[in-house]
Amino acid sequence: MLRKGILLLRTVAFNATFFPLTLLWAAGLVILTLPLPAERGLVPGILIWLRFVEAVLLRGIAGIRVEVRGLEHVPRDRAVILLAKHMSNLDPIVTFARLPRMTALAKKELFRIPFIGAIFRKLGIVRIDRQSGRAHEQMPRVLAAVKAARRPLVVYPEGTRVRPGERRKLKSGAFYLQLDGDIPVVPVATNSGLHWPKGLALVRPGTVIYEFGPPLPHVREKERFLALTEDHVLARSDALMRAEFV
Repeated sequence: MLRKGILLLRTVAFNATFFPLTLLWAAGLVILTLPLPAERGLVPGILIWLRFVEAVLLRGIAGIRVEVRGLEHVPRDRAVILLAKHMSNLDPIVTFARLPRMTALAKKELFRIPFIGAIFRKLGIVRIDRQSGRAHEQMPRVLAAVKAARRPLVVYPEGTRVRPGERRKLKSGAFYLQLDGDIPVVPVATNSGLHWPKGLALVRPGTVIYEFGPPLPHVREKERFLALTEDHVLARSDALMRAEFV
């Protein structure tokens, strides 16, 4: 009972600082860096904030540490798809902090959030209409932009945050992006949902692991690609979560 009470206090304190301060920081960044290119103003400002989140809010309040493995598998001189498990708000924070040139696919509703939407647009985050059911038709435009800019593109194959132990039908966007064989696909597994889960669940102290694996083999069959995603992203994430209870 005492342990649960402490977790509740940590959670309330963390949420009460992270979300309001993030919006305030975003508002200040948008206003102060408006006339500057993103790489000279906005990106350095975001990196300062993310380091503060990891060092002070996560470690100091939530008791969460971050460990990143296998970052050497991500090429730095060309476009790459990061095929990643998504269970937590922490996922894009950790990825951007290590790969600040990254972009991502984001549902159009996120662009309506004050200041956050403005930051997304300036960073070149790709807006996707997921409600139309025709998101795959937008992939050629996305692929051309990412390859031209030589940027990492984060793709969440389940399409949204998923709680530990749950499964969502896999989206096929990453399959269409890699179809021509010109862009490597690096799987990213994590146990983040155990520590900073989706929704109003308690944040839990411990180590959040992000594991970047070797690039997946190029395949032209969608079912084979989805099977690789299941093995190297979802099942590997499950293994990282199970390891905490061994």
